[in-house]
Amino acid sequence: MTETSQKDAALDQGDAQVKCKKRDRSASEERLLNAGREIFSKHGFDGATTKMIAKKADVNESLIARYFDGKEGLLLAIIESFLHEMNHRELPYPAQETLAQELECYVKDRIKDGCTHTDFAKIIFSQALVNKQFKKRMRETIPMQLDHRLVERIQGLADKGKLRAGTKVEEVCFDVDTYMDGMFFFECILHETPREELITQTVRFMKKFAELYDK
Repeated sequence: MTETSQKDAALDQGDAQVKCKKRDRSASEERLLNAGREIFSKHGFDGATTKMIAKKADVNESLIARYFDGKEGLLLAIIESFLHEMNHRELPYPAQETLAQELECYVKDRIKDGCTHTDFAKIIFSQALVNKQFKKRMRETIPMQLDHRLVERIQGLADKGKLRAGTKVEEVCFDVDTYMDGMFFFECILHETPREELITQTVRFMKKFAELYDK
């Protein structure tokens, strides 16, 4: 084997090792994210320990500090992963013909999805309320964004001339998002309103809201 071929082989071996380490880290991170979500939901932020999470994920406890900068960083990473997962999930219903119909389908799906994660949502809200440092880090690392899926759906209605002239799509989506966040916090988390009642209330509001923009 020539000197050049030996160097090429060494480089190939090095690349393979790097790729393998990346795969191992990615797999460990994924296990920690899944384990963290389960443990936090079950025991709360204060009750959950890095030892419990690492045991559930079947990885070394030190990886939580190395990959996520500790328990708080892991929670932030879980939130970011959850939001990314939610926003990249396709809406499970076809595009509707009117804004009222679109918003009805959208809020039903969002309530259904949100109500399955109330335990984890309580952890996020409680930490943000009592831990200023956590709230600051969350704002810095997880900027709030409009649901691009809803923006695309409503923009489609606007492009078809189904909305009144002058309607600003992003403003409509912002108002819907603000209402849904407030409703979820007060009705679902604080008052523990049953899901079907939540849907009835929210759909009634969205139908009235849509009258402002439906053509």
